[in-house]
Amino acid sequence: MLLRKIDYVDPLKVYSVLREEGYPFILESATKHERKARFSYVGSNPEFVVEVSGRGAKVDGKRVSKESNPFKALKEIKNFEGSGEKFAGGFVGYVAYDAVHNYLGGEIKEASRFGFYENVFVFDHVKGEAYFLSLNGSDINPEKIVEKAKREEFKEEKESSSILRCDADRDVFVEMVEKAKEYIYEGEVFQVVLSREYELSTDLSPIQIYANLRKINPSPYMFLLEFEKSLVGASPETMASVENNLLKINPIAGTAERGRNYEEDRMIAEALLSDEKERAEHVMLVDLARNDVRKVCKAGSVRVTRFMEVIKYSHVQHIESEVVGEIREDVSCFEAIEAAFPAGTLTGAPKLRAMEIIDELEKSRRRVYGGCVGYFSVNNSADTAIAIRMVEIDDVCRVRAGAGIVADSNPEREFYETERKMRAVLKALEVVE
Repeated sequence: MLLRKIDYVDPLKVYSVLREEGYPFILESATKHERKARFSYVGSNPEFVVEVSGRGAKVDGKRVSKESNPFKALKEIKNFEGSGEKFAGGFVGYVAYDAVHNYLGGEIKEASRFGFYENVFVFDHVKGEAYFLSLNGSDINPEKIVEKAKREEFKEEKESSSILRCDADRDVFVEMVEKAKEYIYEGEVFQVVLSREYELSTDLSPIQIYANLRKINPSPYMFLLEFEKSLVGASPETMASVENNLLKINPIAGTAERGRNYEEDRMIAEALLSDEKERAEHVMLVDLARNDVRKVCKAGSVRVTRFMEVIKYSHVQHIESEVVGEIREDVSCFEAIEAAFPAGTLTGAPKLRAMEIIDELEKSRRRVYGGCVGYFSVNNSADTAIAIRMVEIDDVCRVRAGAGIVADSNPEREFYETERKMRAVLKALEVVE
């Protein structure tokens, strides 16, 4: 493996240069936090592209397997061994939420897609250093790309977006919540996460939407992938990560608005932590994360390393915890990440029944939303963010958000929680102030 030090430059400018090539991606840590958001990665022109759907797995358009489970399909195509800490080349892409139909039954309509990248630009935001990584050597001149990136200037696009339709207005969503609460009262689930979607048209390019979102809502997991469809997102939440044979899940549950000043912000955070409904919901999802980690980790190794910390973002603040376990020797990074899929914070508990209720009550399919975006590295490490706070772009744009419904949920309050969660993304699309 070649690792060459290069000048540190804005990762988005490097992305802008590489964007002319196929399948460009940027996975960026915009909060520059040493514990959670230290590195950013940029690449394009993968060695090959994998698409996994209900019709099986394809590599560069050629069907290679009947396997419809993206985690299993990726392992069949390239199995990784050993242990590592950070991305060293490998698969970058997304697993669509629709892949849950591998467990539920029914048709898988939305494909999951990954490129296999041998050449990657790596940015260490804590040290202020950058590197060009190449698995097998390369004729790419990274210095030339960096010099071009230094001269890159973004011209702000004077385009517009407009909302075409919403799949569930307030009245419809309130009905969905009431029906979900009936299932909870009947003892079928403890919690179910219901989401709703805006469909929009836009003349803004994906990179302009990303630049807007990066400014409005810097997050530990920012991503822009321009594949067959484009994904633009600013996720606050890890789905799961694998580093040095440790599996980590960071459940986020409990949401409140930001205050207008420090004192108001602090009071809102205190109220959030003392809210019995929010605490109960969070504890339930921490337990669900522990169960997910136990599936693939050594007995006795699972522990909660952080519990109920308030983490602040541009428009909201959340309660977050961390669950960690030591992965068994017979488990790959693909199987470890699959143990957490889909995230309990996007389904509810118990997961399987919650997913069935989601299928029944939601007014449109989630597509990628609620799945995950990230990487599987050749050194058997992995890092995935939950696919939330994002725009899915193909023929139209789709923006979606959900709320966790429990027995004492206020339906209107849950509706406004979905509105609050979508606000930063809609602002990036320039449809709200």
